[in-house]
Amino acid sequence: MWILEHVICPIMRILALLIIVSLIYPNLSPDTTVADYWSVLVHEQNFNHAINILFFGSLLLAFIPFAGHPVFALPLQGCLSIALVFNWQYSTVLERAPQFIPPTTDLMKIVLYLITAYFATSKSSVLLSRWIDKKLVISGSIRLVSDSIYLVLQIPVILMYCAFLGKQL
Repeated sequence: MWILEHVICPIMRILALLIIVSLIYPNLSPDTTVADYWSVLVHEQNFNHAINILFFGSLLLAFIPFAGHPVFALPLQGCLSIALVFNWQYSTVLERAPQFIPPTTDLMKIVLYLITAYFATSKSSVLLSRWIDKKLVISGSIRLVSDSIYLVLQIPVILMYCAFLGKQL
């Protein structure tokens, strides 16, 4: 069970994250498509590199206070995956090296959103999981419920990050 919880589930979460990010990636510019995202990822060893970077990045985030919590870690991983693909796709096209850290105002908006999402999900996921446990006569749905909420709540952060990167094109 250890390998399931510490290796297989995180890799499955990363694959789900890549699918969600691929749907958001076209927000970079009108010329960018979902197919562009996947073609960049499958080019050479980019997919393997992305999986390895995101997997080991998630391990490293566990050692940073608060950053290891899924409400913070998943958006960070989502932004990292977009930054990787953006770099692989556009680094040779741009006149100067791309910037990957947003300006302070954008960064503060993202942090404020993440803190709000954290407090909103900490209460709502407990209530929703209790309701699901009661209706389905099961126990322990809290992890599935909270991870599902975190996956949905990361979308605005990734959209904000895409807008920042898209301004560089």
